[in-house]
Amino acid sequence: MTEYTIIPLEDSFLVEESEWLLQWTKLNSENCDDGANKSDAKHSNLMLHLKEVKIYREQIDELNSQHAFLNKEMELVRDLEKQKCDLQLYNAQKEHLTIERDGLLLQLEDAKEKYASILQELDEQSKSMVEMNKTFHLEIEKFEQRQIDMLHAIQHQDEKHLLQMDRLERNLQKKYSEVNVCGICVTPWDSGGVHRLVSLPCGHLFGDKCIREHLRRVLQCPICKVMALEEHLRYIYGINILPYEN
Repeated sequence: MTEYTIIPLEDSFLVEESEWLLQWTKLNSENCDDGANKSDAKHSNLMLHLKEVKIYREQIDELNSQHAFLNKEMELVRDLEKQKCDLQLYNAQKEHLTIERDGLLLQLEDAKEKYASILQELDEQSKSMVEMNKTFHLEIEKFEQRQIDMLHAIQHQDEKHLLQMDRLERNLQKKYSEVNVCGICVTPWDSGGVHRLVSLPCGHLFGDKCIREHLRRVLQCPICKVMALEEHLRYIYGINILPYEN
């Protein structure tokens, strides 16, 4: 900012001269009454000179007034220069803030795009999880249904197996009731007593009492007709030798 300096226009010599003339005029009017008789030419010249001094003083006062006005104007100019500098600083700060704002807006837009992308991915993942959950529940339902079907099938097989086992047991009991009887009296033999189980050398089984009575009459097996004697009889030992005994 350019600084201006106002040079005072008042001339000290002229001021002193005018002051001296005024004082001289006052003294001359008081002490020298006789000076009134001086020549009109001198008096006229003095009065003319005083008049000029008065005019010059008026000019000086006007210049001083202008000087004060110029000083005020210079203060206003200085204020305007300061305001101009402040305005330039404000504009620079405003421009800097505008650049920062634009950068923040760009970052915000980028963050919005990333947030929207993340929301889209989360939505897709949520849909995928829902589909996976549905598929998982369907698989569980199918698996449970298969388990139920398998249990039903196992129960059916168990029931069928039990029926088969019961039928087989009845058949075995019937078969043993038919086979494991004495070939002579056609009654089941016993594990002890007079009708206990005995065997001939040919392997056929009979009740002890029945085969002994038969061999006393005929010396041969009543089934295969192989020759046999009483001393050939062998007792069958063991626990539960009969299938229907416990």
